[in-house]
Amino acid sequence: MKHFLCALLLAAIAPIAAAGELRPFTTDTLAEIRSQHAGRPFMLTLWSLTCHHCAKELRMLGKLAAKGSKLPLAIVSTDTPHDEQDIRAALKRFDLDHLDTWVFADPIPERLRHAIDPTWRGELPKSYLYDATHRPEAHSGALDESTLRKFLQSKGGTR
Repeated sequence: MKHFLCALLLAAIAPIAAAGELRPFTTDTLAEIRSQHAGRPFMLTLWSLTCHHCAKELRMLGKLAAKGSKLPLAIVSTDTPHDEQDIRAALKRFDLDHLDTWVFADPIPERLRHAIDPTWRGELPKSYLYDATHRPEAHSGALDESTLRKFLQSKGGTR
């Protein structure tokens, strides 16, 4: 009975623990993210702690997410797991700490960039707007709010 209650408690808090979790991004992660958004559009945004323009985009995304919309967003830091504390602090500062977040978890980041987009050379910020069929539209540089809103509205996403 004691083990059953512990299992029940863990099952109850697991969704809470997952919210805001910083997970490792591997070569298989994009397929998992696509599966989570099956049949729905979503945005994949890549950023780094050292990228000035990334902060601008993250601030905009945080404002959109704070307006109550269920923003279909996967946020990936191209930093390393060693930077976890700073990554978490940045996500919290931009009110994005409650969304799905990952950090590059391969000592050879080129492998991960290639798994996302074989033509991507590492420029940041980098965003991919995936339609409902998961055909990506790549954007280099900070994405502006009007472009994101148009994408979400035209693809049946959030307003």
